Amino acid sequence: MLAEAVVSSKGQVTLPAAMRAKLGISAGSHIKFELRGKELVIKPELPMRAYYGMLKKYNLNPADLEIEKEPDREFE
Repeated sequence: MLAEAVVSSKGQVTLPAAMRAKLGISAGSHIKFELRGKELVIKPELPMRAYYGMLKKYNLNPADLEIEKEPDREFE
């Protein structure tokens, strides 16, 4: 997908509607800007709800995640 935009006198650019829709960007969305050499990369920042359930497929058992406690040391 390719689009062009004009930068306003305030440095503002309007993202094309088709690109906003495809990336799930709407009013109030947060986006990140990254400079790669002479290229500007714009990435949507996902809301926390987007991460919900992403580890479900790993069938993690909480008992497997427990860290074994180090035995108490004796001090004299």
